[in-house]
Amino acid sequence: MSIAAPSTETSLSPPALKRAFYFIVVLWGERFRSYFLQFCLASLLSPGNLPALDPARRSKFLIATRPDDWEAMRRSEAFPRLERYIEPVFLEIPPCPSDSTSYQHMSIGHRMASEMAHRDSAYAVVLTPDCMLSDASVARLQELAQSGVELVLTAALRFGEEPFLANLRDMGVLPAADHEVDAPLVITGRQMVHAAVNGFHSETLAYEWDAPGLMAISPAAWWRVPGEDGIVLHSLSWAPLLLDYGAIGDHDTSTFEQWTFDGDYVFNNFKHIERSHVVQDSDELFIASWGPLTERTVSKTRFPFDNFLAGHFFRQSFYSGFFDPLKRKLFFLPVCWHAKPLNEKWTVVEQHAMRELLNWVEPPDETHLAASVSGLQQPQWFAAAASHFPLSILRTLAYVWIFRHRIRQYSGRLLRGDRKSLSRVMWFVRSFVFGSGQHSRDS
Repeated sequence: MSIAAPSTETSLSPPALKRAFYFIVVLWGERFRSYFLQFCLASLLSPGNLPALDPARRSKFLIATRPDDWEAMRRSEAFPRLERYIEPVFLEIPPCPSDSTSYQHMSIGHRMASEMAHRDSAYAVVLTPDCMLSDASVARLQELAQSGVELVLTAALRFGEEPFLANLRDMGVLPAADHEVDAPLVITGRQMVHAAVNGFHSETLAYEWDAPGLMAISPAAWWRVPGEDGIVLHSLSWAPLLLDYGAIGDHDTSTFEQWTFDGDYVFNNFKHIERSHVVQDSDELFIASWGPLTERTVSKTRFPFDNFLAGHFFRQSFYSGFFDPLKRKLFFLPVCWHAKPLNEKWTVVEQHAMRELLNWVEPPDETHLAASVSGLQQPQWFAAAASHFPLSILRTLAYVWIFRHRIRQYSGRLLRGDRKSLSRVMWFVRSFVFGSGQHSRDS
């Protein structure tokens, strides 16, 4: 579904039609190098993906990595296939420091690649090494670009590596675990959705609206459709699958100081564009990213009165600085991930989901970003806390309990005078507690 209608002009200038696509990925280490070659690249080599690109575009694949990883990839069997359709480009990144998170280190490569794409006015397609695209996804992105669309976003959640890949193997679209992928992976959107919604990571399971417990930060809310193989999703987590750098002037890379592309980068750079497209139906295209079930396990926190507090927690998360106005606007677009044809059951669940959400949050267009409703923006925060003192106390206790491990971890670092930890804590506090109004001035 389009946020804003594409241009109605009957033709685009030849430079617009023939501008290059720059695919972007950042990776290092054997594990993610293997993910990229066996799954991400293999899916991109399916007929409707890289082979569907117009060769006149002279597109490039920007791979930000370490020199040893680059050399290992160049020696792989998949690389010659890649070079048939697109030019691989090596962007060297430094080793990842022991005191840096992988997300912070990825931002180095993302900054380098995005600056190159902006300099060349290219269309960027941003991927992770641990992801796969359904067949014909790239063909669809090229079609949208040719129609004048400047930004394409698709909902992105985390799947469990073991069940997700096992489901694909059970369907016969992925080789057995003990065999390397040595040919293109041709997987339809419905096949990928079936594997995904039956193989959620604990992180994504925690976003189910009706699951008991509390989440401090909720990037999504979803509902299963009874008797169907799919979900209705409302997301605050979006993958920027197409970014038209020819449509923006100044390039703001400040997001990469603490975050990656999934922060406020898209809002900071593309908030004023007129032609955007949101993928609301998994039949159009689908991207799947995963992680081991034992990695970054997440569960909702059980707490006294959690049924009463859950909606309040969701509202505080929704209006925090983690989610910019564009994400809050897109949140109200229902996304259907389905492995079977849609039917009337989906409409019922969509209507139920919207009624539930509107009990706690409102579309930004109707409430001027709803900054005052959240009770978080200064100086209203103090008045709201005073007028709802018992609720504030209960909420504070719950937050302290949820973040107890991080509080203990960072307290020790702060006492030792660790400046990076201090910077990280201050960024989190600004974003989560006082960040609800930080983007409202720019909207």
